Amino acid sequence: MSLALRVGRRLGVFAVSLLGASLLIFVMTHALPGDVAQVLLGTDATPEALAELRAQLGLDRPLVLQYLSWLGGILVGDFGHSHLNGQPVLALLAPRLAVTLWLVLFGLIGSLLIALPAGMVAALKRRSWPGFTISAAAQIGMAIPVFWGGILLVFFFSVWLRWLPANGYVPLAKNPGQWAAHLVLPAVTLAGVQAAVLIRYVRSAFLEVLDEDYYRTARSIGWTPMRALLRHGVRNAAISLVTVLGLQLSSVLVGAIVVESVFTLPGLGSMLLTAVGQRDLVVVQGTVMFLVLAVLVISALVDFSYLLIDPRQGLRRTSADAGRA
Repeated sequence: MSLALRVGRRLGVFAVSLLGASLLIFVMTHALPGDVAQVLLGTDATPEALAELRAQLGLDRPLVLQYLSWLGGILVGDFGHSHLNGQPVLALLAPRLAVTLWLVLFGLIGSLLIALPAGMVAALKRRSWPGFTISAAAQIGMAIPVFWGGILLVFFFSVWLRWLPANGYVPLAKNPGQWAAHLVLPAVTLAGVQAAVLIRYVRSAFLEVLDEDYYRTARSIGWTPMRALLRHGVRNAAISLVTVLGLQLSSVLVGAIVVESVFTLPGLGSMLLTAVGQRDLVVVQGTVMFLVLAVLVISALVDFSYLLIDPRQGLRRTSADAGRA
């Protein structure tokens, strides 16, 4: 299968996934209880006033027409306007997105800084106490819910030691020091949970490298286990790690939303929860669709990054795809 055909097929999968996700999001949001017209007019509103407002908002149209109108807007970059204040959803997302992106970025970097060395040690020392300890710690970390881990960190570093703020957010432009201080605990919470998951994959990836001939050859000429693993193992294990990171992106975003709730960060999570409580379906649909779109785009980029990491791997994958076709 040629590279152009492979790219075309991947784009087709992307389009179908996006269409399916949009339909699922639309159906699920409209299944939520409540009425935005009731929220806007209050409990004392008359049925006539509610019906008039629903007509103004376009909520009296058939659901199929509402879905097609919303989907058509997304295709041209219009995620709709809030029913409560009339502002474009993208304008509401922009300031919140910056907070979530910082949290996700620091969470991913922190998880890699923890998982890579811990996973390598767990693989090299798999038959001794360091390997057992790291593996056990990873299992415990996976069992701890994100919100509970955040609460524990708040109790220890904010309530007991009083080193870091427990909640809130300060913009980077206003005060860089306070900005960093308010992001430390949320980022550590997210990084710790994701690192616990990544350690298992890193360990498995490097265990496969330890059985390869090139690793044994490097050891036979006098290289230390760590040097041989760093020299030959990192690139070969990178394929598996990139795949895992791509798959973990959705859980990182979900984890970031939960962490934002624990630490009262003004990111996409708090915006989404507020919109759900106010029955502002357009904001809910737009926010979730934006997150899904981000995950799908990064998933496609991960797929094509194989060629950059190891061109031979890309050729093997192309040949395997052709064989299955």
